[in-house]
Amino acid sequence: MAEEYWVMGADGREYGPVGIDLLARWVREGRVVADTKVRKGQVAAVEARSLPELAAFFAPAGGPPPAPAAPAPALPGTPGPAGLPGEFRVWEFIERAWELVKPHWLPLAGIIFIWWAIGCVPYLGACVQFIIGGAIAVGVWRAILGMIDGRPPRVGMMFEGFDRFGDAFLAYLVQFILIALGFLCLIVPGIILSIMWAFTFGVIAETPLGFWDAMRRSAVLTEGYRWRLFLLALACIPVLFLGLLAACVGVLVAFPVCLTAFGLAYRFLQARKSQATAA
Repeated sequence: MAEEYWVMGADGREYGPVGIDLLARWVREGRVVADTKVRKGQVAAVEARSLPELAAFFAPAGGPPPAPAAPAPALPGTPGPAGLPGEFRVWEFIERAWELVKPHWLPLAGIIFIWWAIGCVPYLGACVQFIIGGAIAVGVWRAILGMIDGRPPRVGMMFEGFDRFGDAFLAYLVQFILIALGFLCLIVPGIILSIMWAFTFGVIAETPLGFWDAMRRSAVLTEGYRWRLFLLALACIPVLFLGLLAACVGVLVAFPVCLTAFGLAYRFLQARKSQATAA
């Protein structure tokens, strides 16, 4: 069984579990620094530089370079992280998302059904969705990203985002207000803001960043790819339409496919930005 790690955030809370590959990426991106407290399994938390598997990343200048991360398996849907396309191709993301969702369609459909059912409760549904929608979105992103990274999703994972309730709620509130204002300003600004902050809850789901920093991180990730992300969003429309044609129930599977396609795009852009930073 792979080792699991928990990272102590600046707010004093632990975030995890994460695998060594994701932890190493956080180190390379500067999210985890030498004196960040990291707990491995049930062992007491220590400084990141004290862990042998991370020591090379904090070696002094002239020391040995960190070992390169092992490449991800090429075939999605098999155990382990999903392979990513070499280029940003809209339909390839959707095809790979479908292959990932197929073996896990039942728990993913359950997640979407419960998520929508909460909002459909008469009178209270919209208020409840507004209050907890951000935390639910964080939990859903954790389920999707976990599936992409090789961990099977569970229905209960949609409620695991409440450890970031404060930041998730503020992100939900701020985005709702600003995007709504953007749509009032001739629609286009609202679309741009929606694409720019598309990965905010994904960032909150797997980092200790606050809501505003998560929104900024999403904006940086999407920079240079917003038009293609817009095309990906447009490509999801016929996917959802096909789901509606399948006695409407198919949309419970089509929606996870679309979410997973955006999750793959998120992982793709993370990899691209990391390569650009390293270069």
